[in-house]
Amino acid sequence: IRQIMHKILNLKRLSFSLSGVLLVVLVVATIIEQIIGTKATIEKIYTSPVTIALWIITVCCSLAYLFQRKVQKNIITFLIHFSFVVILAGALVTHIFGKQGKLHLQLNKSENMYVDSDDLVRTFPFTIELSDFYLEYYKGTRSPMDFVSKIKIIDDNQETFGIVSMNNIFVYRNYRFYQSSYDSDMQGVSFAVSYDPYGIVITYIGYAFLFFSFVAFFFQKNTMFRQLLKKRSLLLFFAIAMRFF
Repeated sequence: IRQIMHKILNLKRLSFSLSGVLLVVLVVATIIEQIIGTKATIEKIYTSPVTIALWIITVCCSLAYLFQRKVQKNIITFLIHFSFVVILAGALVTHIFGKQGKLHLQLNKSENMYVDSDDLVRTFPFTIELSDFYLEYYKGTRSPMDFVSKIKIIDDNQETFGIVSMNNIFVYRNYRFYQSSYDSDMQGVSFAVSYDPYGIVITYIGYAFLFFSFVAFFFQKNTMFRQLLKKRSLLLFFAIAMRFF
């Protein structure tokens, strides 16, 4: 039993330590991205063999810790732990299989290609056109608050319209378009393009598991939150009853 507990403790320490290292790497990458740019950061950190190996080892250790500890006896506790593994796995899938790039559009001109993070030209399964572009200003000033692009997607002779701004991401067929910059003559814009059909879905599933498992955790029997809820419900019942008598 001591050997088993020792192994579980070591797995716990290893999984949490790796998660901490991974968090530090992501924080450092975010800071470095502001200095050397997104493309260089993706190449040197996010998609580097060391970072990918760290993701894989962390996920494997977390799964091993979950099943060795046998937290599946308590389904809610298991879901809380498992949700973190799913979120981590989603991020790993995004970095391995996701594609990022840039797209430049000029007013009333269409395009069906973009340049990815490796400077390779990739083709959209549709055509995209910039219909309009304008700046939004802070009320009473000439300071730009946001820049807005109206785009048109032409896909098999069907047209879809969308808006991309600093506060709005446009998504079409798993392609996500982010407003990046605009030309000085206001006749063109640049978008950051992200294609991630699997990673985002997996990550959202992980967050859904985490949310519902936390809610279920607080409503378990004999928890302080549930006892407090019962007391407040009882007080509310007496308060309502006193108004009728």
